[in-house]
Amino acid sequence: MAVPSTEPNRRRLLLEAARRLFGAHPYEAVTTTEIAREAGVAYGLIAHHFGNKRGLYVAVMAEIRTELAETHDAPLDGGSLPDLLRNALRRHVEYVDRRRDGFRTLMRGGLGSDPDIQELIDDLRWDGAKKILQGAGFDGDPSPLLSAAMRSWVVLFDELILSRIESRQISVEDVVEIASSVLLTTLRTTVLREPSLRFSPEFEKLLSGDGGPPTP
Repeated sequence: MAVPSTEPNRRRLLLEAARRLFGAHPYEAVTTTEIAREAGVAYGLIAHHFGNKRGLYVAVMAEIRTELAETHDAPLDGGSLPDLLRNALRRHVEYVDRRRDGFRTLMRGGLGSDPDIQELIDDLRWDGAKKILQGAGFDGDPSPLLSAAMRSWVVLFDELILSRIESRQISVEDVVEIASSVLLTTLRTTVLREPSLRFSPEFEKLLSGDGGPPTP
């Protein structure tokens, strides 16, 4: 009977060790020797599975991006549209709280200007923006103005979460309330500048102020 290969397990060990080390230290301060030692595997397996340290770092970031993207796809609980919006934002913040080192590594990593890493971050941010637009009943391709507005809002949301991680003095509800209020203000202003934009009747009522802002 054939003996099952242990290679996938060793690759997994390297990824987990790299996530811990990159989450705790700047990219430049982490060596492949340390990663192999932390993983308890032969040094040469890094080259075998990932090519080099950059390849391993990109693989770690891709894994984090996939995990974060999955939070956007799970069904939400909540009745009214404001509740659904706040629940979506809260769930994302709470997810990041459980994986704060990975999120901080992704957003503040030493390869932030690397095109592959930047593409991962941009894709993740746009995934989140698209989910918000879909929840608001927007159908079709966003205009350049709407796209720019949503991308800018997601950057603000990420920075709020990072500030919460780093200061440890900002509550989940603080982040949710600021992010939801800024989102509605951003979309109200965008619609004023581009009246042809159309959302669901419920969301348009919310933007007009008739639905009221999200409340704690």
